Amino acid sequence: MTTKEIRAANLGDPELCRAYATCETFLRRNFVKHYFLLRQLLPPGRRPYWDAILAFSIHVDNLIDDARVPAPERIARYDAYARDFFALLDGDAPWTGPPSSHQDRLGRTFARAFAHFSRVWEIPRSSVQLAMTNITADLRVTEYASFPDLERHIRSTGGEHNLLLNALLGSRAQHSEEAREHAVSALLGLQLTDNLRDLREDLADGRLFLPLDDLKAFGLDRAELEAAARDRRMTDGLRDLVRFEAERARGYLDRAADWWRWADADARELPRQYVSMARYVLRQVPHSRHDVFHTPALRGRLACVTAAGAGLALGYARRAATRRFTSPSGNTADHTHALKGSRPT
Repeated sequence: MTTKEIRAANLGDPELCRAYATCETFLRRNFVKHYFLLRQLLPPGRRPYWDAILAFSIHVDNLIDDARVPAPERIARYDAYARDFFALLDGDAPWTGPPSSHQDRLGRTFARAFAHFSRVWEIPRSSVQLAMTNITADLRVTEYASFPDLERHIRSTGGEHNLLLNALLGSRAQHSEEAREHAVSALLGLQLTDNLRDLREDLADGRLFLPLDDLKAFGLDRAELEAAARDRRMTDGLRDLVRFEAERARGYLDRAADWWRWADADARELPRQYVSMARYVLRQVPHSRHDVFHTPALRGRLACVTAAGAGLALGYARRAATRRFTSPSGNTADHTHALKGSRPT
């Protein structure tokens, strides 16, 4: 985290600076490179807040998705973390004892940064609470009867987190219902793609994120799907199902195509590249002949990296041009406020 970013974000408190810096370091070392690079498409004063959203969300997901820990223990661990986070958000004293591990220490730090982000950007407590309450459905509910059931789950968990990004894109994106739908459509397209790519892993963990109605429509049931996943064996019916689900994901990404139009001029490249990269990931499914049980060839992975990098380079160029022609000084619209910790504009 650079000095310019700290000043533009109005992070005057040294402890807060350390918390946000920890978020950035964690992402830089562990997160998918090109998603981390998307932060560069935001104005400097909003980048630390992007780090806080991502680091906190990843930590929460890891609490739920750690397959090495039995499901009841995961839920108990998650519930305890959520209680402490909301105590922190409400100004109470969380965590009565010292951290039990390095992971616990990171989780507390991410919570402090995310709680600060929530207050600065005026995120409704109810919105955060809804996402964190519903995310445990991934463990409590192991299958979905119909697509509307699955869509409601995605909207109530990941969809709420994607709306946090809208806050960083500007007031118009944060408060527009159309922008909300574009953000959620982007998330749905990406999540449905991940459901296909992670099918074998999810089934091994006892979870199925393809609707049972869809399986039935293609002459399949869960037992047959689990057997195919164990054997890494694609059948004609399964290929047709994967093709259908990929088309559904593509439809959501098409609906999200104009998401960037609601963002501030100097923040538009982030949603544009988010959707572009999600589309590229989705295209790998038909390129592998709809075989979701085998890793794409090295050539495909290199092509993905090349395309993502080219897209980001184009995004940087467009953002630089936007800054040049929309600001007399060539600077972003972030300004330092007299009140430390106040919201960047």
